[in-house]
Amino acid sequence: MTMNKFFLILFLTSTLCGIVQLSAQVSGEHTTPRVPASYFPVSVQFTPVPSGKGWHDERPPLTDETMRETIHNIILHGCTHIAAGEFSHGGANASVFDYAQSLGMKIDFTSNGVQLFKRNEPPKYCVYSPEYMDSVRTRIELVLGKVKNLASPHTIFPFMDEPFHADTTAFDFREPVKKAFRKKYGYVMPASYAAARRDPKKHLDFVNFQSSLFVEAWRKIYKEVKQYDDRPLVVMTHDSHNTMGGGVNSDSKYAIDDVFHWGGDFVDMFLYDIYPYTMFDYRYGECGQIPKPRISQMHYTMAQMRNLCTTYGKKLGFWLGTYNEGWFRRYLNNDMRNQYWMERELAYSAIAGGSDFIITGINIPSDARHWEDFGRGMRAVQKVGGAILQSPKPKARACFLFPRTQYVQMQEECFNVGLTFELCLRAFGELDIIHEEQITDDKMNGYDILVMADVKMLPREVAKNIANFVKRGGIVIADCVPQFDAYIKPVDNMKELFGICSSQTDRVIQIGQWNPFSMLPPRWAFLKTPPPAPDKRFDKAMGQYANSDISFQVVTPRNCTPTDACVEARMKSGTPLLLSRQVGKGKCYLFGFCLQDTYFQTWKENDEKSRAELQKMVHDVFVSTGIRARAYSSNPDMEVSLRLNENEAYAFVINHEAPNAITQVELCDLGFEVGQILDVEWGRTVDFERTAQGIRFTIMAVEGTPTGVTRLLKINPKK
Repeated sequence: MTMNKFFLILFLTSTLCGIVQLSAQVSGEHTTPRVPASYFPVSVQFTPVPSGKGWHDERPPLTDETMRETIHNIILHGCTHIAAGEFSHGGANASVFDYAQSLGMKIDFTSNGVQLFKRNEPPKYCVYSPEYMDSVRTRIELVLGKVKNLASPHTIFPFMDEPFHADTTAFDFREPVKKAFRKKYGYVMPASYAAARRDPKKHLDFVNFQSSLFVEAWRKIYKEVKQYDDRPLVVMTHDSHNTMGGGVNSDSKYAIDDVFHWGGDFVDMFLYDIYPYTMFDYRYGECGQIPKPRISQMHYTMAQMRNLCTTYGKKLGFWLGTYNEGWFRRYLNNDMRNQYWMERELAYSAIAGGSDFIITGINIPSDARHWEDFGRGMRAVQKVGGAILQSPKPKARACFLFPRTQYVQMQEECFNVGLTFELCLRAFGELDIIHEEQITDDKMNGYDILVMADVKMLPREVAKNIANFVKRGGIVIADCVPQFDAYIKPVDNMKELFGICSSQTDRVIQIGQWNPFSMLPPRWAFLKTPPPAPDKRFDKAMGQYANSDISFQVVTPRNCTPTDACVEARMKSGTPLLLSRQVGKGKCYLFGFCLQDTYFQTWKENDEKSRAELQKMVHDVFVSTGIRARAYSSNPDMEVSLRLNENEAYAFVINHEAPNAITQVELCDLGFEVGQILDVEWGRTVDFERTAQGIRFTIMAVEGTPTGVTRLLKINPKK
């Protein structure tokens, strides 16, 4: 019997047993299911379930029997909470809540908030006026009053959903705001956004202040809500507009807001909300008309949110979009239906990324295969349950710079570097995000490696701290040399750091937002006519790097002139492909081309050879630093991510793209000697070998599916 046949039989046997067990439990042949004392929080809306007994598109009022069977079905799929409220109506009522809570479930109450802000205009009352909070208080009872009647509320959503300034029309120019601005900055607030743009300093001050009006409201609301009911966690939902940034011809016309700059002292939990999660994001430079790499926007934003929550000591949650008619119906098609493993893949990616809470909110998967596979995954998670909560995602050795000042001052349309983040994450194995506001000295918040992608502008103090970081032993990897300071004045210390006298900063630019409808023709949103194809410049890698031949196509070469930098590899044109420079105890690496544009092109043209060469080159650069990630997957299309404490670790193995779902995993610096690796879902041990740095093992997809495969491994210490 071949290995694949063996695993297929094992999979079918396990699935059949699970179906039989579920059917028996729901039918009442076993004890009524309850949420265990230790569990990982998974919240779903009370809605029709697509399998087993339960509510099948019946209209309320539900019979008590159907209601109970539906809740049993939900619990038996590994879910522990019921989502209710403005975004999660379903068929839930007081009886549903009472029965669910009697079985140990908690309630997550969602709403669109009480804060009275809008994305396109200021609130009716100025946030600095007493009338504002008076008005808010009148809404608290109306919006959140039902929470008082709940025995076990878990979360409450009192803020506007996905806050961001869609336009400068949302700015407030009323007298209390002007007075507060003058008090903070010592000069008269610009009379308009156009006036602020004339002076770089005033523009930066003005944008930061107007964005902070949200924060002024949030702090007041948080205090008020806690006084109203201090039992549930206060939650705020963030999405792509304030983590990846906006720009002209998108939902957010200006780059104004970002989650870290706002801070985090006004909530108990932040939720990451961006969907459809496996579709490309439209802010990739050239608009992404291809669906791969499927998970990049999620990884990038999870890192942003993880940085926010870690810094402020807050919990991190994840809002999971599911396959159903009520959630982005325009994307439903046969391809999405066949990706029955999508919900499980995304849930595992979120938990691996540091999330301590999953909420589906608007409907459970309406397709039975989606619902059953999600249930299999969540039941596996619940086998270890709350132990995962006690095992945080460890800090990475490498961080990726978020240059807020650049995004505000330059107001570029396409500044997203999510693909470069994904490339480096897959190449190294782990990657956090650091906000420029966190670089207050040369310690780099304890990171060993700093990655700078498409960074053209840095505040002078930040640039100084980065240079000192390298001198004392830090590593910087970049594909662009910052040219300007915060006020758009030339800065030279970065050129000196990288050992060059000149360098280009070009990248592919394309304006617009591409909407890949499935049930409707795809279209360019916010544009009357489709934009022209972007201009591109090409070159080609030549020769060798790290004893490997390189010949991949380069998009957007950035010609640079070295002074005392070492040229590690060149392009066909003769210009540097990669440079390095020893600086004190540290080292700088500079790619002579745009990583984002080059990586994107390999996906667009399905150029697997170029992509493999590019991925290996980036990996070899990281290897040359001598710094190792705690978890590394040899297959760049399969994610391996860790959560751990001093006594045990959990490794999430997730196949996002690989048709051959097998990878060699290397783990190191776990803090304990490994004694056993256990596949949590299958109850089987995984063989491993010890290395000088840690352990190594090969893992494959036992389900036999080419993508979407997930495995949860528990790593126990040696006794």
